[in-house]
Amino acid sequence: MRPELDAILVALLAASEDARSLTLDEIGEAIGTVAISADEIDRLMWHLEARERQIVAPEGGGGEERLKVVVAAARTLERELGRKPNLAELSLRSGLTVVSVRHALALARVIARG
Repeated sequence: MRPELDAILVALLAASEDARSLTLDEIGEAIGTVAISADEIDRLMWHLEARERQIVAPEGGGGEERLKVVVAAARTLERELGRKPNLAELSLRSGLTVVSVRHALALARVIARG
């Protein structure tokens, strides 16, 4: 991983040492304005889970609705661009903030992992 992502991983591991769990919001706040791809989010979450951290989605808050919007935007943009869209493109197309797009993508990974 890139050095800035390693630093985020170390900070998240330290912050979750006692509880052994992290919310998507906590991960999103730790990432902040760092440019990060969907694959890098997936790797970050993999590293957290490999160190026995549970990643949980917050209850309510419209996460599933935002996820639907992001998935629809991603599918449309991928067809239009001929490649996977980046976070900025997803944000622009979906009308959501980059942070909300990150949360939606992280939620998708949590749901996929069951």
